Amino acid sequence: MISLNGRNIVIVGGGSGLGWASAELAVKLGARVVVADVSPATHEMARALGDAALFVTCDARDPGQVDDLFDRAARELGGVDGVVMTVGGARLGPLEALDLAAWNTEIEFNLTTVYIVCRSALPHLKQCSGGSIVTTSSGYAVLAGPDRMGYTAGKAGVIAFTRSFAKEAAAHGVRANCIAPGPIDTPRFRAMNGGDAGVERVRQSVPLGRIPRPIDVANTAVFLLSDAAAQITGQIIHVNGGLLMP
Repeated sequence: MISLNGRNIVIVGGGSGLGWASAELAVKLGARVVVADVSPATHEMARALGDAALFVTCDARDPGQVDDLFDRAARELGGVDGVVMTVGGARLGPLEALDLAAWNTEIEFNLTTVYIVCRSALPHLKQCSGGSIVTTSSGYAVLAGPDRMGYTAGKAGVIAFTRSFAKEAAAHGVRANCIAPGPIDTPRFRAMNGGDAGVERVRQSVPLGRIPRPIDVANTAVFLLSDAAAQITGQIIHVNGGLLMP
């Protein structure tokens, strides 16, 4: 059985979706968790996790705030053993509607935040034995996304960055892997697909017959954080029910 007993995990973007599912599961598996999110409303959610969880307001686009996040996590928990980075999102529209400012915002939100978090986390992960970081890309990183070009470029960059980071961090005993989810059954996904009818059309295209849920991604994340994945680094794991097999 996977165990995170005694581990100190920072979940960046932990206020909803994949991040929140990872926080809940990590606590169930014995970890102490720092839930970091830009929304202060997450503080009340984190209370539901009890004494094993600490909430920190943090904008992952701000290097100073991210440095403070990891310094506080290390100080209050006694170190940082693992990180899950789930910040990201897509702006939909054609290229002609994507001006330079919007492009820069997409790249900052989806890729630059990963650089900022990994750079801040590495000194802390180097101090523990077997530190691990999990980044989040997307199936769109390897698919054509004509209505989300900034997002696809950013998420493709996350894959390249994670592999390079893993190569460098391995010298310090730190592992880095990337999860690339496909469609995930969340309220936002249902709204974007027009409700039940649209969701059913997507479901019918999934070979395993079910659209993955946030817990499916969280299961992969905690596995990659655990000792069960001690020899796995630099890998990209697609969680999509078989919808995409790159």
